Amino acid sequence: MSLGKKERRITIAIGLIIGVTASSMLVRHALDIKSEKTALRPGNYNSLHTAMGNVPFLPLPESVSTAIPSGIVVHYEENRPSLSRSHSDGVNSWVIETTGSFRSERLFILAEQKLESSSNIQFFRAAEIYIRLKNDNMLDSFKNLLDEDLFHIIGRNHSTDELIVQSRNFSPTDLEKAINFLEATNLVTSTRLYPWVSSR
Repeated sequence: MSLGKKERRITIAIGLIIGVTASSMLVRHALDIKSEKTALRPGNYNSLHTAMGNVPFLPLPESVSTAIPSGIVVHYEENRPSLSRSHSDGVNSWVIETTGSFRSERLFILAEQKLESSSNIQFFRAAEIYIRLKNDNMLDSFKNLLDEDLFHIIGRNHSTDELIVQSRNFSPTDLEKAINFLEATNLVTSTRLYPWVSSR
């Protein structure tokens, strides 16, 4: 016995509803498992201890956890000078690992919060230092100064003509040492951290 048009439409509609419901339940289940795994990793936001060194950290400001919802706190330092150098106030600094544009890309973000202002947060790419040489003829001399175990030139920002130097160590203290080292060479005129903007 064949189904009429009306019965066929009803059957197809019921099948679609069951399929969509089942697939959304599977996706929700997979996301729950992922959240549980993340919660077990050292450095997760609720653990209040960093992934590196098990250092206790203050709870993340809401604007940081909103901008980076599922990161891992790798490093934390409190009441230290800002690496942005845009002000002289002390800051609390979190270095957070997250994923970049591609799921396989690991991205490290430095979040700085002024001590007296819970709403004033600045974000930077933690492992990258933008530098300007006195002139391009110094590039080979500059490369020779760099310890390959600590630094790697990963490119150039063509709009600003700055070299992008990756620092292998990127705790706030390590970044400060790296910046001081680069500035101490007579070849560099300026250094800066590159701002990071959340796509959320």
